Amino acid sequence: MSDNKVTPFRGSNQQYPTDPRTGLTPPLRTLLDWRDLERHRAMVALEQEVMAKKFDRFGWERDMGSPAHDRMITDWMDMLQDYPLHEVQAACRQWVANANRKMPTEGDILRLIKAERARRVAEFRRNLPSEPPTAAQDKKPTPEEANAIVEAAGYPSLRMPKAPTE
Repeated sequence: MSDNKVTPFRGSNQQYPTDPRTGLTPPLRTLLDWRDLERHRAMVALEQEVMAKKFDRFGWERDMGSPAHDRMITDWMDMLQDYPLHEVQAACRQWVANANRKMPTEGDILRLIKAERARRVAEFRRNLPSEPPTAAQDKKPTPEEANAIVEAAGYPSLRMPKAPTE
């Protein structure tokens, strides 16, 4: 595993690093090595299978193993692989809770994920400190202040002789 890849914690509540500007998990294809990404894709495919069984109780099994069936699963994995499993599962639960009577497409689930992410980013940004840095925080120390800092650290002063004034 390369240094810039992470191994997710096993279990239903996987934790990944988040972007400090948004609070969101970056695309998982940038975080996971290929083995962990394949495992994650398999879990996304499982979510699609569960949704298919909930909404199409008779036709899904009939098509199992066909090229069309395999393509539907691959399309779900390709579109949703960048999102943590808990986000995919939450979007699926939301779809069911909204009393939808048809099988969602991967695009339907992606729209729900993106809407929830937009809500979370807005909330994250609302909770950021609203005050811009003050001028005092950006101010460089004067030569006298710099010397005081140097002397306080136990080093000899760097005092430069003052230029004669006329």
